[in-house]
Amino acid sequence: MLKTLSLTWPTCAVLVSLIFLAAIFFSSSPASAYERPDTQPAIVLAAFGTTEVGALKSILNIRDKVKSAFPTYEVRLAFTSNIIRSIWHKRAKDDEFKKQNPNVPADIYEVKNALSVLADLQEDGARLILVQSLHITDGEEYKDLDNLVKALASYQTVKPILKPFPWIGVGEPGLGLNDGDPKEIEKAVKALSQLAHKAKSSQAALVLMGHGNEHLTQQVFSRLEQALQKAYGPDIYVGTVEAAPGAPEILEKIKKSAKAPKKALLAPLMIVAGDHALNDMAGDEPDSWASTLKNGGLEVETFLEGLGSNDSWVEIYVEHLKALAPKVEAQKAKDK
Repeated sequence: MLKTLSLTWPTCAVLVSLIFLAAIFFSSSPASAYERPDTQPAIVLAAFGTTEVGALKSILNIRDKVKSAFPTYEVRLAFTSNIIRSIWHKRAKDDEFKKQNPNVPADIYEVKNALSVLADLQEDGARLILVQSLHITDGEEYKDLDNLVKALASYQTVKPILKPFPWIGVGEPGLGLNDGDPKEIEKAVKALSQLAHKAKSSQAALVLMGHGNEHLTQQVFSRLEQALQKAYGPDIYVGTVEAAPGAPEILEKIKKSAKAPKKALLAPLMIVAGDHALNDMAGDEPDSWASTLKNGGLEVETFLEGLGSNDSWVEIYVEHLKALAPKVEAQKAKDK
């Protein structure tokens, strides 16, 4: 005859606990024990930045539009300029400055570079991250950002589940890659229509001032200029601060124009109307673009709004993010 086993309550409790723990252990895959929680996806908007309080509105407008287009993503800003970040960090300790500028968001005072923002997101648990360049061209600033993201994406760990940046990508700059993508340039032409019509209505040449640098060929600006002229007329010119053509060369082009306009509308081909726009373009110094054109006999009007305040231009960045998101999300789905 079988004997029944009589167990006391404490013994039963211990056995139940052991069975429960064993079930958890054997039902879990080895990787899940190391897996970090997959938190809210994130977007990093990487801009050169600005120290001009009035110019911040252009960057903040981009952030607002991106938040609206990607409501399920956390959106953070990064400034790629070391000097600009340093100035804001000093201002964070300047109570008088903060009192005089109450509309500056708190996170601007603590703004970080792209690497630091990405590290913060990784520490917070974000696994899927989209980095959107807010630069105009694929020049030095964009290339450095792209190299950073690629390096982080390639970082491997012994346990794949511990890879810090498993799903990350970077969105193209405003005018696309490879000295300007024809489709992106066409979008830019449409986004600049109001400026073109404004200049045309006052019989003025439209002069757009980009930044430019030694690591960028000038073909992209040349292509943009040609596309603008084809769409709106011959008296539209694109130059740069750091490379050719500059204001003197553009002045000569205007003088040689068939219509030879007597006026010029100066506008920045930059995300913000910051220091370059206020000083290099519109300043009173003898070598500013405004002074150069005035001394050349032209009547000059300046337009001090950055492209970040132009919703049609901002839509270009939103579209680049919308093109990037499915690619990164597909990689996540594949890994899962």
